Amino acid sequence: MKKNKIIIISIALLGFISLGSSLWYMSADKKVSLSTIDAKQVSFNTVDEMVTFSQLVVTGKPIESENFVTFDERGFTVDAYTITQFKINKVLENRNTHDYKAGDIIKVAEPSYVYDNGIMPGKTKFSINNYRNMDKNHNYMLLLVPDFKYDDLYVISGVNEGKHNIDIPGNDGEKVGVPHGEKNYKFKEELMKKFNIY
Repeated sequence: MKKNKIIIISIALLGFISLGSSLWYMSADKKVSLSTIDAKQVSFNTVDEMVTFSQLVVTGKPIESENFVTFDERGFTVDAYTITQFKINKVLENRNTHDYKAGDIIKVAEPSYVYDNGIMPGKTKFSINNYRNMDKNHNYMLLLVPDFKYDDLYVISGVNEGKHNIDIPGNDGEKVGVPHGEKNYKFKEELMKKFNIY
């Protein structure tokens, strides 16, 4: 009788430990830690230089985002970014082969991605030069170039320099990733004035 009681208590204790471990792992697996990747980027000295480099300048809103990571046969990362569906509100400049208009949706590669840590709990969000993903509640002006690999995808000119939240005042992170003191520009204000965005 005493032996049966010990077995029952042991089984119950093991069940609680298993349940506790599972709950801890599930909770820990939802956590996302941030890691910044410092990378050399195309950078501009003037607004005109950036506009000339870009093939498409638009305003609009992000509507949906999807993590995109591919690996080669050895397990090394080949492509890694967030693909964001961006609904165009206004085409400000277009030197592209596609004739875009208001309401069209384009795909934009945002320079950040989430990597599942595998058996280790949690995920890691990698961000190039402290890039912050677009917020679905805001409107943006984007300066874009076509991706050299995927013809239906656009890349933001100069990482942070070619993305501007036009719903909030001030420069929203355009200097991130540029060495402190190297530049003192006001791209956002100049661009809004150039394209009459108020």
